[in-house]
Amino acid sequence: MRTYAEDMPDAMARISARFQGGALEESLGAVGIVIQEGLARNISRQADSLGGQWPDRVGETDMPHPMLIETGALQGAATGTGPGSIRRVVQGRAVEVGVDKSVKLGGIPGAAVHNFGHDFGAFTVPQREWLYATDETIQEAKRVFAKSAKSELFRE
Repeated sequence: MRTYAEDMPDAMARISARFQGGALEESLGAVGIVIQEGLARNISRQADSLGGQWPDRVGETDMPHPMLIETGALQGAATGTGPGSIRRVVQGRAVEVGVDKSVKLGGIPGAAVHNFGHDFGAFTVPQREWLYATDETIQEAKRVFAKSAKSELFRE
């Protein structure tokens, strides 16, 4: 009969192999959802990553909807509830979240323009940064990842 001490090196080697080459699709998929929920909060908060409020609309003071939510398309794409949403796990080791710019794929070409701002010469779209993760979102993503990865990496 083998003892716990004799089994430990083999168990540690299996766990190490999972960390080095194991795929983490489930865990990263869960993190993607957390990040998209954070993007929804960013759009609702209407503040950039430093907490500064977005610039007001120019010449449109009676608009009934919050900024970037006129049709709901950008918010839907950013949060994974509408066309153009990107949430994918890459090679089991990374997660990508965002908005596709291809109209053919249901994306929103202007999403980056709003996030970074752009001077078109005749007019300027001011930066209204929404594509970032707050400290709160990062902490929640870490918690979700750790809980999920524990199940993926330490199963026998």
